[in-house]
Amino acid sequence: MICKNCGNEFEGNFCNNCGQPADTHAIDTHFVMHDLSHGLFHIHGGLFYSARELFTRPGYAIRDYIEGKRVKHYKPISMLVVLATFYGLLYYTFEIDMFSGNHEDFFDYKMVNEWVGHHFPIVILVQLPIYALGSYLVFRKEGYNYYEHVILNSFFSAQKTWFRMFVLLVLVAIGKKGDFTPISNWMFFPELFLMFWSYGQFFKDMSKPKVVLKTFLAMLLSIFISLIVVVVFVMVFLMK
Repeated sequence: MICKNCGNEFEGNFCNNCGQPADTHAIDTHFVMHDLSHGLFHIHGGLFYSARELFTRPGYAIRDYIEGKRVKHYKPISMLVVLATFYGLLYYTFEIDMFSGNHEDFFDYKMVNEWVGHHFPIVILVQLPIYALGSYLVFRKEGYNYYEHVILNSFFSAQKTWFRMFVLLVLVAIGKKGDFTPISNWMFFPELFLMFWSYGQFFKDMSKPKVVLKTFLAMLLSIFISLIVVVVFVMVFLMK
């Protein structure tokens, strides 16, 4: 058999020179749909497998991933980017307003809301190392390095984004539009529960009260650092 990619003569299912499969398939509807589903969502055991794990056994699944059981999972940072992009699209398409206020306040909330809507994936990715720093500093005695905390918080942020997307889609489906500030504030509580649940399973050798306390401290530390970053950013770039 002659490889269609490099011209090498070989036997078997893959070219021993460049690795291309022997069966390249005709480019048709099936090819395009399979490429879309596998490349973007990795549906065959990827994105939705990770989503299921994050809402059935989140902390255990994240531990398994860090310890090496990764084949079935969508890569966590890539998953977060994909979800944040879709969430940002919803945010922009349905003109969702997550901030209340007026131009006479210290911040121009309308401008901030529009900027967040246009740059949501960037916002999520900027927050990720901050959340990871918060959990790393509070849980540093548990033996996980900073980059493992990046993975932990990638999964948790993805879990939170899945939840928010679901809530927003339901609200849009029933005709809710415009100011989502009260709903956004309400979502803090189920998200807090998800965080306690995930961290409780991840740090399974620690007592539950201690996990809850440290998780809360990590969250407060992350919020404090985030607020400093946001205030500096807004004052430097958005208030000229």
